Amino acid sequence: MSIDYTLLSRIRLKDQAALRQAIRQFSGYVAAVIQKSLGPLGTPQDVEELTSDAFVALWQNAEKLRDDSDLKYWLAVVARNAALKRRDTLKQEPPLEENLISAGPQDAPMRQDQVMLVRGAVDSLEPVDREIFLRHYYWRQTVAQIAEDMQKNQSAVKSRLARGREKLRKILLKEDCLL
Repeated sequence: MSIDYTLLSRIRLKDQAALRQAIRQFSGYVAAVIQKSLGPLGTPQDVEELTSDAFVALWQNAEKLRDDSDLKYWLAVVARNAALKRRDTLKQEPPLEENLISAGPQDAPMRQDQVMLVRGAVDSLEPVDREIFLRHYYWRQTVAQIAEDMQKNQSAVKSRLARGREKLRKILLKEDCLL
């Protein structure tokens, strides 16, 4: 009987000590897989969150795994897939600053004015929309995390983000702040 089988059997029985053992045994490897998959886009918080998510997935899906499953490999696949999905999300959502005109140091005063306009535009959002917007774009929280923290459903959070982006776009176009 393999060590992975024994550990998996205990996790299937919801033995929390077995889960802690799996975390001790595999978390460094899982974090390395995530960091490599995210590349430079990933923050330490992303790595920590996705590592935790991989072990939550193990806890929730242990009964579905085959008896001869290689836990290290299974965790690596789950972690890599989640990291690639997060990386794609991060690539699609450039920070607001990337939309500001800034060709060089000579443009610093204009850039400062543009930053102030962006801040003012964000401040003009309704308080709930502003919080969601800042959580997502400034603190880089996922839609799922925001929805859970704010006790809203994910589609409501996505809708508020879309409306917030549209409102900001209109304000910034009016001020001639976007490219």
